[in-house]
Amino acid sequence: MSLVRIAARIAAVQALKGRTSVGDNVLDSEIGALDLDGDGNLRSTKPKPFISVYTDEARADDNQLRAWVGNGRTEFLFEAGVTAAHAETDTETGDSLLYPGVPDTDAAFEFHLDLIARQIGDALSDPENEWAEIFRKFIKTISRIERSRTSSGAKDGIRLAAHQVKVTVELVSDPPKGEPLSARGPMAMFFAKAAGLPGLSGRIALMQEQLVGTPLEWEAAMRRFGIAHSEADSLLITPVTGAESGLPIVAVNAQPAQIAGGPA
Repeated sequence: MSLVRIAARIAAVQALKGRTSVGDNVLDSEIGALDLDGDGNLRSTKPKPFISVYTDEARADDNQLRAWVGNGRTEFLFEAGVTAAHAETDTETGDSLLYPGVPDTDAAFEFHLDLIARQIGDALSDPENEWAEIFRKFIKTISRIERSRTSSGAKDGIRLAAHQVKVTVELVSDPPKGEPLSARGPMAMFFAKAAGLPGLSGRIALMQEQLVGTPLEWEAAMRRFGIAHSEADSLLITPVTGAESGLPIVAVNAQPAQIAGGPA
């Protein structure tokens, strides 16, 4: 119950790159992008404004039988931060600017972060964004969107402000081990698209290894729902004796059994 979580997060990161005011500075689960120092002050070591994408708490309530592939409701966190250190000096006027024409003020920080939140939503709902399309296909519904902010006053001349957008979604289930992937499904689309991503080949290979297994449909069904062998036998999911070894069933005797003492 985690491959979809990984793939959806990577898809979200790629979908945001180059689509917001932070450019390609979109981070995947970077711990410490926003942090507290020893005095409890908010800090960031990033050299320019950024977005960091995380997957947080998840809960799957409706697990049929004993399924382990359900992902349920999952929280995606989009954190954006900006500091006074990210401002640049206008060479003509000497003014400190966050953007061209936008002075480095507290109001400009809030403007930037609110703008980023809007750009995140636009990027992830863009029908022309292939990575966003993959991200959306991993999601059944969005049940909640929450916003929160935090900031830190000037310390050593540095001010920092950050916003967090928490999106609670219902993720699709993971593919069971050994079950062939649908070519039109999100996981197959993700693997095909991710093949060319630099620096991710090792992680993608490990994800694919988790899905390699027997192609037998009845075993995949047992894995999907966590069915015990005795239950599968009762449900007629498992094959008759010998069929699992590839032996064909050549004939079935459908004649009713004769009762002792009855007519021949």
